[in-house]
Amino acid sequence: MIYNLFYMNTHSELDQLRFAGLASLVARTWRKTIDSRLEKYELTEATWLPLVYLSRVNKPIRQKDLASMLSLDSSSVVRVLNQLEQNGLIERVPEEHDRRAKATSITAQGREIVEHLEQMSQSLEDEIKSRLDPHNFQIAREVLESLVLILDALPNHQALDQQLDFDHSHVLKNKTNNSTED
Repeated sequence: MIYNLFYMNTHSELDQLRFAGLASLVARTWRKTIDSRLEKYELTEATWLPLVYLSRVNKPIRQKDLASMLSLDSSSVVRVLNQLEQNGLIERVPEEHDRRAKATSITAQGREIVEHLEQMSQSLEDEIKSRLDPHNFQIAREVLESLVLILDALPNHQALDQQLDFDHSHVLKNKTNNSTED
């Protein structure tokens, strides 16, 4: 089982990697589970989240604002919105006062899909709850919410690397040396 890979080594320098590795594994497993359930709608987690968000704001929103609210870069959002628009789930129209800016809104077909997605999401949550003690489920939810707040409050990695005077060049050099030794 992949999970065991993160707990095989007991060296103290790897202790920090355990949390990051486990968090990454949970995120990948969640995405894989969601994507498999979204497959019949021809959606992925990446396309699902903007669609659900657009249904909740219930008004046209600028692409750049949507990107900011989803913590994504604009180019990623444009690709996702292109796919959603091609499938008839959203529509984008140039704004009157700024023809370069596009207002994005969900279509009736998109709203119908979101209703199914919310039922699917609730079903998955219920399935997870049924396998966990209710108290542990609540603790997990609270910890995840806290982690999001903590991570959002941290400075970006470049600023942090500068604060720590971290030099990435040795990592790149070692990676290059290791790849030439193969």
